Amino acid sequence: MKRNKNLIELSRDHHHGLLLGWKIKEGLKRNVSVGELANYVSHFAGEALIPHFEEEENQVLIYLDSDDEYRKRTIREHSEIRDLINNLPENDKDILLKLADLIEAHIRFEERELFPYIEKTLSVQQLDEMGELIADIHQPYSESYPNEFWAK
Repeated sequence: MKRNKNLIELSRDHHHGLLLGWKIKEGLKRNVSVGELANYVSHFAGEALIPHFEEEENQVLIYLDSDDEYRKRTIREHSEIRDLINNLPENDKDILLKLADLIEAHIRFEERELFPYIEKTLSVQQLDEMGELIADIHQPYSESYPNEFWAK
């Protein structure tokens, strides 16, 4: 399915989110310390994930009614992921795996359900207005973590 031009930047961000899950799993396979993986998650969250959530919440979800089920689910999942990241233990690989799975499932939901729903529900004018709001603040993510443990 072709993505509406006004959601493309957010879809591109989703690719980096899926890579986060892969990097966590790859790091565990390569016996990277859980502390190092937690450091990477914190780095990625601050640089990309949390700003992405804020864009979706403040530039996209505002076009849906406050009682809309897609809006409520998105906010609930964002909150659950934020809470996990903010409370990452330094030695629990199961929590890291849970986080990787949650992020992947959340991205799949947004790409397969939320974004198509938005494309179908909003008017062309609303989509264009939303796209302008996103374009005004969006910063594409560029990997800057100094330890590329997933590539070694």
